[in-house]
Amino acid sequence: MLKLSYEKLLASVLHEILRHKVSVDVAFKRVCRGVCAESLEEREQLYDLTRRFVTDYIKLTCLAGKTLKPSKLVKLWFSNPGLEVGEPYCKLSVPKWLYDKLSSLIGTEEAYELLEAMNNRVWWLRVNLFKSSIEQVTRSLENEGVIFETSREYPYMIKVINTPKPVRLLSVVREFKAIPQDIASAAVVEALNPQQGETIIDACAAPGIKTSLAAMMVEGRIKILALDISSRRITQMKSLMRKLRVPENTIEYRVADSRYIKIDREYDKALIDAPCSNTGAIAKDPSLRVTLKPGKINYYSRIQREILANIAKQVRVIVYATCSLMPEEGEEIVLHITKSHDIGIEKPQVKICNPSYKNYNISDITCRLYPHINESEGFFIAKLAK
Repeated sequence: MLKLSYEKLLASVLHEILRHKVSVDVAFKRVCRGVCAESLEEREQLYDLTRRFVTDYIKLTCLAGKTLKPSKLVKLWFSNPGLEVGEPYCKLSVPKWLYDKLSSLIGTEEAYELLEAMNNRVWWLRVNLFKSSIEQVTRSLENEGVIFETSREYPYMIKVINTPKPVRLLSVVREFKAIPQDIASAAVVEALNPQQGETIIDACAAPGIKTSLAAMMVEGRIKILALDISSRRITQMKSLMRKLRVPENTIEYRVADSRYIKIDREYDKALIDAPCSNTGAIAKDPSLRVTLKPGKINYYSRIQREILANIAKQVRVIVYATCSLMPEEGEEIVLHITKSHDIGIEKPQVKICNPSYKNYNISDITCRLYPHINESEGFFIAKLAK
């Protein structure tokens, strides 16, 4: 039996997102904890309902013609199941500034296709070869009735097409034999091309998904310095690495701000998966449709420049990446660093790579991955070398 009405649940979740700028997952957990469902199945249904409501936030504000309180938006949503709206950005349910920006970069038609693709999340699983094999994982998925497709470019990556239960409840995920990881995220690590015996800095490491993949690609025969500004996130990362069975002597953990850290030895490479606006991850977290503002782009671009500038002084080879569709967090960051530091750009050697935005003269030697082309999150990838 539902202890919290649908209307109250949805309004409370939206309130949390608007007030605290948190993800849908965090907002739902805060609101739903112990009061909205008596069974796991019911909870999953409510979670799906919540995601659909938050996804429609911009549509609802367009339909209303003004900003309404969460409770009134919920009533409007239930009373207008079709949500017929006119403007393209309204139909896509994204902020107008984001639609206009992407249209200026790739044209209105492709911008629409890209943003439309973000209405549906594509789930990817990465086989954890520390605990299992590709054959064992695929067999387990078949036994649970999952329809999937193995990536031709990266055989350890599996796209989930249809699943009878939430991905997080699949046996291979609960047992950490596979881990949810977007294929664009895997491409970032492939661009780093870790080799046995190398030393690597992961400058923004937590929660450690890319760190663990780098270790897996060389069977743990590597030394990684994992940096993160948050001690809580480092603690969580350590726990995840144990569950994934990443060899303990592979990773050294350090709580540090990569904008200012002075590295005490020489490292072969660095990975900077920088904090960003996450405009490329709207399908993963619909709350971004609500909270994204242009100022967020400017805020993160300053941090990205500072991190890259500091690491570039100390490491000769760097892979820089962001889960962002904004050139201010990608192309412009890389161009700035090449002008201010003695470092150049090399084209990443990855099997999945689209040219970045043609407005920039580095489009042929940097990569972008797109939801409508690669069935992935939106990512920017660049390789820099002295």
